Amino acid sequence: MCDHRILEGRVVIITGASRGLGRELSLTFSDQGAHVGLLARDIAALEEVSSQLANPSIAVPCDIATPRSLEDAFAKVNATMGRVDAVIANAGIAAPSSKAQNLSVTEWTRALDVNLTGSFLTAQAAYPYLARTGHGRLVLMSSVMAAIPRPGLAAYAATKAGIEGLTRALAVDWARDSICVNAIAPGFFDAGLGTAFKNSERLRDAVHRRTLLGRFGEPRELAMLASFLVSSASGYLTGQTLGIDGGYGRA
Repeated sequence: MCDHRILEGRVVIITGASRGLGRELSLTFSDQGAHVGLLARDIAALEEVSSQLANPSIAVPCDIATPRSLEDAFAKVNATMGRVDAVIANAGIAAPSSKAQNLSVTEWTRALDVNLTGSFLTAQAAYPYLARTGHGRLVLMSSVMAAIPRPGLAAYAATKAGIEGLTRALAVDWARDSICVNAIAPGFFDAGLGTAFKNSERLRDAVHRRTLLGRFGEPRELAMLASFLVSSASGYLTGQTLGIDGGYGRA
């Protein structure tokens, strides 16, 4: 449990909440007093996460690549919880590793549709709810790969770089609505997409060698940064991408 319930009473929607970092975000936010709207495609997995939360929550199946699905999900959370104070656009995929010259248009388009367009559609669905609060928070999920890509990840790196540009643009568009828009750029964590790297001795050693702190991040460390960004403490921070990567690429 957290020592300080800095999200007491806030309503936070998290996409991709059924597993990995999304699950950790949900658990941490609930510990800090938030009421959480859990969005993902797998309702059974969402309900399993919801059952572990200390505070009220609602599990809603949702496809972030479909505007109507997002609109319906946000409306359901709002109707149940009474408002939406913050949104974490966490859902995303990693395209199969492939050098750019071999990457199929289908794989490229799917990465764009889910990671970049999905984040944009999530932001659009969130806007009317965040604008009416007077203290809205939107957090998008980039990656250290946006600035320091590994071989074979052209589609993933491009979508994450796009998210950082989208973050800055939304911050400009929504400043008059008192919505703070920021992004997190994680390095390698022992959860979600980082699990494949952690489970491979070769890849794990390569990450350790390139990371100043010489380890993978703990999901809780990322969740605590995210909780700051959706709390009242971040009211003068917008349009920024905050890296949390243990010094990856600087070793």
